[in-house]
Amino acid sequence: MKTIVKTLLVCAICFNSSIISAQVNDYLNSEKARISEANSIELEINDFVKDNFNNYILSQEITDDLIQHLRSEEEFTDAELKIAIENAKVVELRKLFFIQNPDKKDSFFAKPLPVEIQQDCINGDFEDGTAGYTFWSDAHPQPATGDAFFLSCATPTELSATNMVTPAVNNMNATVTLIDSTSPGYQQYDPTLAGLGVNIPTLFTSGGGNKCIKLNNEQGMGSSDQTTVSRYFPNINQSTIDFNFSLIMDNKPAHGQPIQPFFRIRVKDQFNNIVDEVCIIANPDNCLFNVIYVSSNRRVLYTDWICARLNVGEILNQPGTIEFTVSDCQPSAHFGTVYIDNICGTVCASPKLGALNTNPTNINCPDLTASTPIQVCGTYQPPANATLNSITLNITQNGTVVGTMNAPTLLSSSTFCFTVAPSLFGADPSGNFEFLINANFNVVCPAGTFIYTISDNSANVGPDVSFNDCCQPILTLTSPADDVTNLAAVTVKLKERSNWIKATNIVAVGDNVLLNGVVYHAENFVELNPGFEALLGAQFVAYPEGCSASYSFRNDTPSTAVIEPTKMEETVKLIRIVRDFAIVPNPSSTTIEIIMKDSKFRKVSIATIDGKIVDERNLEETYKTQIDVSRYANGIYIINVTSDDGRIYTKKLIKN
Repeated sequence: MKTIVKTLLVCAICFNSSIISAQVNDYLNSEKARISEANSIELEINDFVKDNFNNYILSQEITDDLIQHLRSEEEFTDAELKIAIENAKVVELRKLFFIQNPDKKDSFFAKPLPVEIQQDCINGDFEDGTAGYTFWSDAHPQPATGDAFFLSCATPTELSATNMVTPAVNNMNATVTLIDSTSPGYQQYDPTLAGLGVNIPTLFTSGGGNKCIKLNNEQGMGSSDQTTVSRYFPNINQSTIDFNFSLIMDNKPAHGQPIQPFFRIRVKDQFNNIVDEVCIIANPDNCLFNVIYVSSNRRVLYTDWICARLNVGEILNQPGTIEFTVSDCQPSAHFGTVYIDNICGTVCASPKLGALNTNPTNINCPDLTASTPIQVCGTYQPPANATLNSITLNITQNGTVVGTMNAPTLLSSSTFCFTVAPSLFGADPSGNFEFLINANFNVVCPAGTFIYTISDNSANVGPDVSFNDCCQPILTLTSPADDVTNLAAVTVKLKERSNWIKATNIVAVGDNVLLNGVVYHAENFVELNPGFEALLGAQFVAYPEGCSASYSFRNDTPSTAVIEPTKMEETVKLIRIVRDFAIVPNPSSTTIEIIMKDSKFRKVSIATIDGKIVDERNLEETYKTQIDVSRYANGIYIINVTSDDGRIYTKKLIKN
């Protein structure tokens, strides 16, 4: 009998494994079909750009801003400026393509894993291509003026309706490329470094795989590309996400650190809050980098393949998204590029960048009268060859520091604990608070001691400590003032009282993600009176728990919700050239630009409405020219253009 039971159990395990394997294969095949469709659309985009390149120009305002910005930050030649303007127009035409073909967008967004395999690390090593990953790239050829643009590691990036891209294969000039040693064009070593006499493999050789991803190219010049790869995990089932990368960055000594290329890795929770983040700025003083001195005005910084770690314990068994972003220098002439592999399913025994993790702390209404301290503890691992300098704790509310502890109460070689007195929250605290831990490490580098900082912005998803409705006796909730959705702020959707709650409000659905529900606690009863309604799809529970400060939404139904990336619409900064030539701007009070559509012209004449010639000039054959009309009297003028084939085209100009 025991033999029969064992046999049935083994059969059941094998059967279940075969089902999961089939689901994985179905998912990968679906993703491969999506990626193939995206590649076909890329060919359509290339044709669209070619067909329309001469039909549009950048708006004059954008062109002027571009030229002014580039020349103020870099030593750009006229030829390089021309390339920068052409690249900017390609970006705008790409936007225009997606605006005209909105149905083409979906093929660029990775599809979520099925619920049955959502905890498995599928294609973490890119051996199945780019299945499961979404890519986008922002070019910043016309940034805002002033220092406000130069945000370095804080520079935002967001998937939009028109900035998504699909990787090329072994194309080092592409914004994103899939490195594949089994495909044509594979290069064993990074070509830029190889040209400088250094051989760094394009693949993580210790991993034994044939593929990885490369973000950004080594071109720069007019477009400070900032490129991102994103991976959504329906269920984070490990406390760390370890990965491998190799980083190469151009570095101009004359630039300050805030505008150098950077590489940023971060994990976000289901509410788009940053759980953990690492950002590396091109800095020759940081001995993470090897330095090649190319000239007095240029250095190339690079790493070998590095193992690194992000701590995600606070969102264990919850959804999360990991983003890798690399940026050129923000004035745009100096590149930043990175090779990435093994995003999940690997273990980094010694993360070179170190690690810091605060133990989950979710406390509602701590006892202030008894002065009971709060223990904030965690673990840390120093970066390679580093020693701990200091660990500090800040209590923050809405980003403002309200209390500080400059040293832990307990500290070992790998752990720390702060004993936080309630007085650090203020005399009469209310609202939500977070614990921010900063660990500073000393790294002895050839240039001197380099300070490396690792931060953990919060101990868990949601507030670390709350002072909201701290156990008042009763609460009455009425509609519409107290209506609430699953996505409402914590202070609105989580309520508790020491006696009772009576509700006649409406609970609506924001989404169906597990743990997003509305929770009411009361010691004696929660009374749902006529008028109370939980709409279809809403998640609402009430527990007789009083002021337990434990807001758990207990639901045994697995979540099937998918967090779709935000797809922001964009404005296309182009002017269409209609018919034979365009006058930009028209009307004008100062300067106009005359642009031919399909050919060049060699003569321009401007006459008043009654035929009096006010300007006439012969030109070398060109497709555009600028004319100062500020001295003209206000009114209507006739512009005649003679093309290179002798044809004459006429348009009206309004001078105001």
